[in-house]
Order: sequence, then structure tokens, then C-alpha cells
Amino acid sequence: MSTTVLQRLRELLVDHFGVEEHEVVPEATFAQLDLDSLGIVEFALVAEKEFGVVLAEDEVSPKARVAEAVDLLTAKGCR
Repeated sequence: MSTTVLQRLRELLVDHFGVEEHEVVPEATFAQLDLDSLGIVEFALVAEKEFGVVLAEDEVSPKARVAEAVDLLTAKGCR
């Protein structure tokens, strides 16, 4: 797992969604971070802008873990 992508993702969740920094750990789900289905859509849009990649509707869900999002972004070439 890319530490840099995790750090950027943590900053994005803290800055745009009001998540506490200590809550953004690899094993946390987006639902645990209070992102419901609508929040995930907004997250995908913000992440696309931040990372410069497209996230399909089915690639991230409230049940997805932060680690899965990091792996997805890393696989799309994010550093």
C-alpha cells in the first residue's frame, strides 16, 4: 500500500468531509467514516480531481475499506 496515497487520501477526507485524521486508517470502511452512498459519490468526484483519475460508480462503496481505495488509486497510477 502506498503511504503517499494514504496520506493524500487522509488529507482529502479530513479537509472535504470533516473526518478526524486519526479515524482514517487502512482498515476503516467509508461507512465507518460516515460516508453513505451520496457521500461516496461526492468522494469519487473530489478524489478524481485530487488524483486525476476516474473512479467508476462500482469501484468504491460505503463498505469499501480505506486500504482498498488506496490500492485502487495506486493501481490507476497515483503516487
